[in-house]
Amino acid sequence: MNRRFKYTLGISLAALLSACGSKEARLDIEFPERFEGKTVELMNYKDSTIIATADVKGGKASFITAESDSVELPQFMQVVVDGRICAYYVAEGGNAFVTDSTNVATGTPLNDRFAGLLATLDSIENLDDMNKYVEFSELQYNANRDNPIGDYFGIEWLKFAEPEKVDSMLNAADPMFRNSKRVRHYEKFAQHRLATSPGHKYVDFSGEDANGKSISLSSLIPKGKYTVVDFWASWCPYCIKELPDLKTLSADFPSLIQIVGVAVRDLPEDTKAMMEKQEITWPVLFNTQKVPYDIYGFSGIPHHILIGPDGTIISRGESVAQIRKRLERMLSSSLMSISDI
Repeated sequence: MNRRFKYTLGISLAALLSACGSKEARLDIEFPERFEGKTVELMNYKDSTIIATADVKGGKASFITAESDSVELPQFMQVVVDGRICAYYVAEGGNAFVTDSTNVATGTPLNDRFAGLLATLDSIENLDDMNKYVEFSELQYNANRDNPIGDYFGIEWLKFAEPEKVDSMLNAADPMFRNSKRVRHYEKFAQHRLATSPGHKYVDFSGEDANGKSISLSSLIPKGKYTVVDFWASWCPYCIKELPDLKTLSADFPSLIQIVGVAVRDLPEDTKAMMEKQEITWPVLFNTQKVPYDIYGFSGIPHHILIGPDGTIISRGESVAQIRKRLERMLSSSLMSISDI
């Protein structure tokens, strides 16, 4: 779920009225030296349509976006380099910019509002409380349905919302939002989350062992124990940060749980190197790429699923601390049935 970016950007936005009365937005971007010669794409956020492209020359790239039949301002956009989003930007009248310490534009009313809201969202994310994150996203979607900021928060809410609430939200949404490519994508993910929500049996899938041999998730799940499935990747800083907590959890409940790692969107050699560096001793399913995302409908890692001895999903999307509390309640009550967790 990390939205921080390593790219250093500087953006200034100039909005003018031409003789015919149409709007224009100028976007100037400054890049560090390693981006010299790369192509920058300015995209519509809702459907990833490319609005314009520019090459980085002398550490800079510029766009002038005019309102037209195909481009309506204001519009929520993303700046993309090498397939990665490196900045968010509301194209509207006025002068906006991005400093080297942020990934959002400021300087115009909507950009200033979004920058403040995103800073709040990031602080909530740091609390590691998914419920608060979802509640804030839903609140800001409803508060900004009359402007492009609502597009971002509506989609962010869809990524993690309770699947049962998605249909009612989309039925009340503006058709342009509801029918957009990105919204449809996360609507489908919500359906996957519903099919793999607590109370359902876990869905098996295949990956590889350390030697490249095809194996299934089920082959790593032990009998008679609860299993914490940790979806992670070597490139994910949040995943690496929580490894000590997972190790402590495993050590504190050795007879009760087994941790199983599932490496997603990661090269096997990178997974192996990180396992060695971090001294990961629990079994790991390698080279699953995006398959678990499509089956379980999650949008960010780390993501955890707690599975009971009978293969029933007990919880998903909880932090390590929240899983610990479940296990502690289980032990304190001396009950080992799912209904008492």
